[in-house]
Amino acid sequence: MTHQTIRISLMLWERLLKSLNAALLTGLLCVALYALVTNISEARGAVGKLFVKFTQIESIEGFNVKAAFRVDQIAQATPIYQDLPADMKDMLPVDIRSLRASWVERLLYVGDQGKLCEFESPNKKMVEDHNADRHLSADGLITMKDSREVKAQVLEDMRQAKARNRGWPNGEPRSCYVTELTERGRNVKTALAQFLRAGFAAATGTPAARRGPTMKVAEMAQ
Repeated sequence: MTHQTIRISLMLWERLLKSLNAALLTGLLCVALYALVTNISEARGAVGKLFVKFTQIESIEGFNVKAAFRVDQIAQATPIYQDLPADMKDMLPVDIRSLRASWVERLLYVGDQGKLCEFESPNKKMVEDHNADRHLSADGLITMKDSREVKAQVLEDMRQAKARNRGWPNGEPRSCYVTELTERGRNVKTALAQFLRAGFAAATGTPAARRGPTMKVAEMAQ
C-alpha cells in the first residue's frame, strides 16, 4: 500500500468517525424529541433522564475526532435566546443548567399532569413529583396554586373507589394544587423544544423553520 493510499484511507476513516460522532448527537436529540411529542408515560419519563444525561456530557472523543457541547450552548443555540431582553437572556442558561431529570419531565408537561395532590400516604413517585414541583416553583419556573376544586374531585374519586371496593392506598389528599409556567418557565420549555427541533431537522435532513447563526445544533458535533 503506497503512502498516498494510506493517506487517503486515513482521511476517509476520519470522515467516517466524524459522521458517526454527528450521528450520535442527532440520534440522542431524535430520541428525546420522540419522547417529547408522545403521550406515553414511559416515554415521558425517558425524556427527562435522556436530556439530563445528554447535558452532563461535555464532549465525545474518538481517535482524533471530538464533539464538544455544553448546557450553555443549548440556550445560545436557540432563536428564543436572541429574542429575550438582557436580564432574561442571562437567566436562560442558568435555569437550564439547574434542571434535574424529574424536573425536566415536570416542566415539559405542566398543564398535562392530571390531578395534583399531596396525600397522607403517597408512594415514591408521588413524593418525587411533588418535590420536583416544589423545586421548580422555588426556582421561579412554575407556580403552584392551591385548588379546592381539584381536591373535591379527588375526594369524590376516593369515595367512588371505596364504594366499588377498589383499592385506594394513598389515603386522603391533604392539599391539591394546579401548576402553571411562569415567563421564565415558558422560556426554558421553548428553548428545549427549539433545540430538539433543530436536532430533529438535522437528523432528518429537513430545514429548520428558522435557521440562522444561532441555530447551530448540527454543527456542534462537527
